[in-house]
This record gives sequence, structure tokens and C-alpha cells, in this order.
Amino acid sequence: MNRNHQPNFPVIYELLKQLCQNLAGDRSNDVLKEVTRLIANKPNSITHHGGTSAAANESTIVARINRLLASRSQASVNVFNGFYEELISMTESKQRTPILEFLFHLADSDKSASGSGLQVDLRNDAGFASGTLDSVFSKLSVDSGIGGTQRLMKSRSGGTVTGSTGSLCDSKGLVADDAQLQITDRNELEDLLIQDVIYACTGIEGKYLRKNVVSGEFKLDHIHGRNLNACDAGMLLRLAEVGFFYNKVSRFINPKSDSYLMGNFGQGYITALQQELTNYYGLIANLQENLDRQRQAGDGAERMTLMRTMVWLVEPMERLQWLALISDACREVKGGALASAIHKFIWHGDPMVRSISRELLQSACIPLQQMLSQWLTDGKIVDPHCEFFIEELTDVGYNRLWHDEFRLRSSMVPSFISDTLAKQILVIGKSINFLREVCKDREPVPERTDLKKCLNEHLDYLYSPHSNTELHVLIDGVYLKTSKRVLDIVLGPHQLYDHLKAMRDYLLLGLGHFADVLMENLKEELDRPAKDIYQQELFSIVAAAVRKSADEQEEPAVLSYLDVHFLSPCEGDTGWDVFCLTYKVQGPLGTIFQPVQCTYRALFKQLWNMKRFQFILYGIWRNHMLSTRCFKPIASDIGLIKQHLQSYCSKMINIITQMQYYILYEVIECSWVQFSARVKQAKALDDVLEAHDKFLDRIRTGIFLDQSTHLFSSCLEQIFSSVRKLDEWQMNFYKLCNRELDARKEFDEYIQSSEAKGTYGVNAERALERDEAQQEFEAKLVHCQKALIAIGVEYENSVGHFLYQLAVSPIESLPQLCMRLDYNEYYKHRDERLSVPLTFQHMRKSMANNFARK
Repeated sequence: MNRNHQPNFPVIYELLKQLCQNLAGDRSNDVLKEVTRLIANKPNSITHHGGTSAAANESTIVARINRLLASRSQASVNVFNGFYEELISMTESKQRTPILEFLFHLADSDKSASGSGLQVDLRNDAGFASGTLDSVFSKLSVDSGIGGTQRLMKSRSGGTVTGSTGSLCDSKGLVADDAQLQITDRNELEDLLIQDVIYACTGIEGKYLRKNVVSGEFKLDHIHGRNLNACDAGMLLRLAEVGFFYNKVSRFINPKSDSYLMGNFGQGYITALQQELTNYYGLIANLQENLDRQRQAGDGAERMTLMRTMVWLVEPMERLQWLALISDACREVKGGALASAIHKFIWHGDPMVRSISRELLQSACIPLQQMLSQWLTDGKIVDPHCEFFIEELTDVGYNRLWHDEFRLRSSMVPSFISDTLAKQILVIGKSINFLREVCKDREPVPERTDLKKCLNEHLDYLYSPHSNTELHVLIDGVYLKTSKRVLDIVLGPHQLYDHLKAMRDYLLLGLGHFADVLMENLKEELDRPAKDIYQQELFSIVAAAVRKSADEQEEPAVLSYLDVHFLSPCEGDTGWDVFCLTYKVQGPLGTIFQPVQCTYRALFKQLWNMKRFQFILYGIWRNHMLSTRCFKPIASDIGLIKQHLQSYCSKMINIITQMQYYILYEVIECSWVQFSARVKQAKALDDVLEAHDKFLDRIRTGIFLDQSTHLFSSCLEQIFSSVRKLDEWQMNFYKLCNRELDARKEFDEYIQSSEAKGTYGVNAERALERDEAQQEFEAKLVHCQKALIAIGVEYENSVGHFLYQLAVSPIESLPQLCMRLDYNEYYKHRDERLSVPLTFQHMRKSMANNFARK
């Protein structure tokens, strides 16, 4: 065009001539005449080909051409689409629009051209000066046929093209008709696009949208989608996101899908999803009904457009998006874990998200409501899919029902149930089950009706952020009443506290007189090999010791529960290695005491071993004192050895006695006082058992049996080994002394008998034998003295190492024990490590300052 926006007719003519030659070949002249006639009929095909009207865009023109050709034959549509794809690969978009518009007017000529066509000779340039198309067309000659064009279209499409003749119409009327036709075409296209959107919203493919079977996303059809402009394509893809989210949500309710939620909680969640989709289907049905009504009524003022459809689908799209997001969070989880996944969204900032998640959570927690109702009122669990946060173990023995039959399944505890509340719920059901199954108490649960009613009507209280709701108050009240009921039964009729006291007296050797009597009576039996000892014989000795140490005159009741237990013996073991006392109870107390039986045996073994070595040392001391008078004839020979023996024995007795005092009073007795106070304050049986476990743990630490104090136990074993060696040494030493004493006595008796016979004295040979025996005795005394000193040195080294470990221990009571064992700082002056600051001396001064401040 020129500057006045008028067509440059010579250039147009040359382009038309080249186009006709390429398309028509030998009939190019006839076609060229027909084309000039068409331009005369539709001048706007030239004057507007470079405009930017929205009606003249590429997608609209392609759609109009397709509809026109489809009215004639499908083959024409196929041929055109093939040519159109080639045209796309050869030209740019701004070049294709004028070409397609021209071809459309060419194909539509039978609807607008007159009966006798006009031929325009554009080669003559004389008519251009006027600058108007009308002045040029006034020179055009009339021609009567369009056969060339018909043959051209027929040869390309394989169909039949029919033509008609008409008269020349007014340009303004043609423009109006063309604009009305474009509006109609636009409305039809928009109806088709809305129908595709409705299909996509239910997961179905349409003409312009195709679905990815893997991801569920929609994309434009590679053929029909090219006919759409950028605005329609973008809007269509945007609305297709509703279908994408619908596909994601629908997978969770499809039993054949790998995303299908299993279990009762999952079924409750699926029920809520189905309700959401039912409401969504109603909206889609309304859209389809409005679209059908619009198609039947034709054009109207209030048409459904893509923009209005977008407005209708904004909220459903957002709702489906959040449903898909929440459902993805629930994938591959079940039970309480599924409830926790939903609960994360319940405090979202968006009110719509809060509403959705609350509805989903309420529906998913219906099985939880039923499980809680049965557990809190009947103590029973109905959980076929293992979703409840309390687990029942069926292969538990009768003696471990309270401890192991029910336990928390931590992975299934919902996030809205606190640890304290979960433990209360566990104890309530466990207590009810314990009362009915073990104690045979069938009384109904207090506040049973109120609790069940609150669970049925106000389950949402359970995931309330406040712990003072009606449901929380009821659970707390039922917990206190059921726990007190269990505690009253075990402390009252079953006398739990009395049994615990008996276990302290006999298994922990808290009854000192009993331990002394038992040790003295069992010594001879336990010195025998373990395989030669019978349990019944030992029990009779134990029963005698119990009767002798008991204050009451009648048969002690503890004999019904106290029994002898043999550990598994090894080759060479004696009775000391396998003997152990145990305490057996039946009924409800059996389920409570069974888990701690092994602990009591370990404690008894350690305390009994320490009591044994104390008994050994007392025996050494007693023998030492008695031998002083017996061995008076050889006192000059063994006096120094006996001094060493007395010294070492005194040191050992001091260590063992102080250890016994520390264990019996500062460990066991003090722990028992704390335990008794907690029993009086207990509100539930678990409080008593927890206090009892702490009581045993403190004793384990105090007698060096736990992991943190195992090193002290090995040090004590070294000390006990020295005591054992001293006992053996004393026995051998006294045997030696007795042989020497007997030999001297025999020698003196021989002299006296010789005097009675009148021979007076002994011969040289007998005197020589006596001298040699005397020398051998003295040599053995030297050896015994060296062995005794070696035992003493080994003992002092073991004690020094033991004291050092006590001094540096982080446990507060052990450095104080170190002070007591070395009250005169005897070992401190012999071990440089005990003089290092921050160990023994520093702690001594620190504790002295603390006592001074007090």
C-alpha cells in the first residue's frame, strides 16, 4: 500500500498472476480473470488484508475454511489441512493470515459473486491516479464463468465444487454481512471450546484437548489446536487445569489405582472426597445444561463465554487443587498417621483450606471415634487394619499382661493427641482390661455414658488446641477413677506394698539377722559342687533361717512366696555360683512382679557375694583370735606373720564393712524411704511401678551393676579375689602351724616317755630329724610371709585403684564413699593420683566447705 493506505494494484496484479500460473498452469489466464472479478465483488479482501482486526486472525480464518469445506466433503478438509501444515513450515504467521483470508474469499465466491463475473485488467496503470478501487473496476469487462477456479478446487480436494452467479452488491452491506458471519463463527468456536472444557473437567478428552495418560495433564491437540489464537489457547489450557486436579483427586477413590487409600481411616477419607466430587459433579452438570440451552436458543445477550466459565470454575479449581494437595500428603499412610497428615492443614491461614481439611479430618476420624469408644469403656480393641495408636499383643504370657499386652504404637499416634493424653488413654483401657481379666472386677466404668456420648457428638474436641474441653476433662476424670480403682485393689486385698517390703528384706538382704543366719547355715552346703546340691535341701535351710529371724511365733507368711532358684551351672561351679533367692506371687501381682524378677536376682547375687566375703573375713578374724592361744608355743616363730595377717585382715574388714554400710543404709534404705513416699502419693498403678523401677535403678547404680558403674564392679572383684586368696593362705598357714605344733608336742611327749623309762633324752638321730623339721618349718614360714605380703600388696593396689575410680566418679555419692573408705588418708599418701587436684583432695575440701556452710 502507499502512504494513503490505498492498494498498489500493479504489484497485486503481478502477485496474482504468479499465483495463478503456479496453481492453474495452462488455465492461468482464465483463473486470473476470475480472481480480478472476485476482487471487484469484495474490495475489502484487499483493503483490509494488512489490518489487525481480531476477526481476521489466522485461527478464525482456518476455522471458517474448515467449516466451509466440511459442508462440502471431508476429503476437502483433509486436503486443506495437509496444505496448511506445509504452509506453516514455509511461512511466518504474519504472512499466512493474508494468504488464508484470500483463499477463504476465493472458496466462498459462490455465496457473494454475481451471475456474470467481472474481469479487471490491472495491467493498465491509468486508473491508479484516482486512488480508488471503484474507478479501476469501472473499466473491468464482464466474463461469465468460474470454471477454472472450480476445476482447481476440484483437482485439489477430490470433491465437487458448485458455483452460482449473482449480481454485484453494495460494499457496505457485504462488510456488515461478513462481520455478522465472523461473530457467528466466533460463537460457534467458543461453544466448542466450552464443551471441551466441560469434558476436561470430568477427565475426558475433547476436540482441542488431549490428556496425558501418565500425568493426567491436558494439552492442545497438535492439529486442531493450531487453529486457535494465543488468547483462546491460553484460556483453554488454564481451564483444563481443573481437569488435571480432578484426575489427581479421582485416583484416590479408584480401587484400581495405586493411590487408593486403604484401611478404615482411608475409607472415611474417601467418603469425604466422594462427597466433595458429588458437589463438583453438580456444578459441571449446571455448566453443561447452560451450554445446551445456549446452543438451542442461539445468540443471546447473556452468553456463556470462556471468561464466564473461568469465573464459574475458579473456586472449584482451587478446591480441587487443595484436595489434591491434601490427598498427596495422605499417600501411603493409614490410621493415625493419615489423621496427622490431614491435621497439618487444619490451621491453615485460608478459611477455605481450614474448612476442607476439617471436613476431611472429621470423616477420616470416624473409625477413631469408634475405637476410642470401645477402648475407653470396655477395654477392647477392634482394629483389623492396625490403625489404632494402641497395639494389642496376643502372644503375651499371663504374667506379663500389665506390662506387655498393650502398648502405644508411636507411628499411629495422631499429632493432635499429646503424649500425656495418649498415655492416659492407654492406661484407661489397660486398667479396665486388667480389672476384668485379671482381678475379675466387672464393675462398669465411671462416667461411661457421658464419655461415649461426648465421643459421638463432639469428636472435634479431640483435635482442639485447648486441653480443657469437655472431652479432655472426661478422659482425665475416667483416668483418675480407673487408676485409683486398680491401685486400691493391688494395695488393699492383694497387699502390694507388703510384698515389696518382703522382697526388700529377703531378696535385698535388708533384714540383717536373716542374712547372717542364712550365711552360717548354708556355708557347708554351698561349698559343695553345684551338681551335688538339691534345691529342696536348700529351701529347708532357708525356711529355718526365716523362722529363726522372724519376730512372730506363728509360721511366717513370706514362706509361701520365698523360694530357692538355681542359676544355670557351669563345669566346676560350686553352690555359691548358682544359689539365688526368688519371690513368687500369683494373680494380679504376678503380672506386676514378673518383669523385675531378673533384676532382683542380679541384685541378690551381688549383695549375697559381698555378704559372703564379709563372712569370710569375719571367719579369718575369728580364727586369728582363736589361734593366738592355740599357737602360743610357736608364737615366737609366727608372731611377725600374725601381725601382718591381723593388719591385712583389719584393712579388708574395714573396706567390706564400710561398703556393706553404704549399700544397706545409704543406697537401699534411703532409696526405700523415697520409694515409700512416692507410693503414698501415687494416683495410679503405673506411678507405683515407675517409682519401683527407679528404686531398683538406684540400687543397681549403688552396688555397681549398671553400665555407668561396671568398672567399679571389676575393681570389687579384684578386692574379693584378694580376700579369697587370704582365706586360702590362712588355711594353709594354720595347717602348717598345726603340723609343727603336733610335731613339737610329739617330740616333747617322746622325751617325757623316755624319762619315765629312765633313758632320759633322745638319741642323735632323733634330735637331727627334729632340727631338720624345725628348719623346714622356718623356711616355709618365710615362704608364707612372702605370700602374705604379696596378697597384701595386691589388695592395696586393688583398693587404691578402686578409690581412685570413686574419687573421679561424676556420681555425687561415690566420692563421699571414697572419703569414708580412706578416712585416715592411708591410701592417699601411697597413691599420687589421689593427691591430684580436682580428684580426691579437692573433693574432700569442697565437701568440707559445704558442711561448714550448712
